[in-house]
Amino acid sequence: MRINIQLLLICLLAFTGGCGISIGNDGNGKVNQASMPETEAFHDEFTREFMKSTEETEEGYYTFESKTKGYTILFPRDAIVSIGNYYAEQDKLESLSFGEKLVDEKISYYIKLNYEDNEITDEIDTKLKLLSSGTDYEGEYKKIEKGDKAIYLSDDGPKNKDYYYLLAYVKSTASNKAIRFTYMSNCNVEEKSCELMTDKSEERINKILDSIEFVE
Repeated sequence: MRINIQLLLICLLAFTGGCGISIGNDGNGKVNQASMPETEAFHDEFTREFMKSTEETEEGYYTFESKTKGYTILFPRDAIVSIGNYYAEQDKLESLSFGEKLVDEKISYYIKLNYEDNEITDEIDTKLKLLSSGTDYEGEYKKIEKGDKAIYLSDDGPKNKDYYYLLAYVKSTASNKAIRFTYMSNCNVEEKSCELMTDKSEERINKILDSIEFVE
């Protein structure tokens, strides 16, 4: 396991340990605390900035709107965005991570998104190599076409007894917009064992991944 995997695990552990909740708005155009949903996504001040509405888009999910205005995605009600891992460059680049601790499932998961809007996103092989190199993945990708986007998905893994991760490259077929998507999970620190990939986990990944919509 090289240092890049270790860095991802450090990011994941930041979510397993819990995060501080920051509440408090003054009524100057921001969401009023009294009207906020009782969810971590709205209790966390930084995460709240990305939520398009206080109304759930689907049960358990809100609509996350990128600060670049280039894409939206379904966002779990109790996940939070890491302020320390956020980076954006005008409306062309954005890098962020979010995750949550799931007590009932005995796991914590972490999702990293790297958004780009430039001509080099068409260099699919190069982008897949970049995605793989960040996690030491040596397998193949399968291409899935859905509407106006193509999803290049890692071949169910890799995984071991300590963690599981899945990679995807999502490319708009109508523009230069694209997202590198990394999902990673491990057992909560207080658990001796857990099942890292379950039907619930698969449903969650597919829902979030498939919900990516590029704003053209």
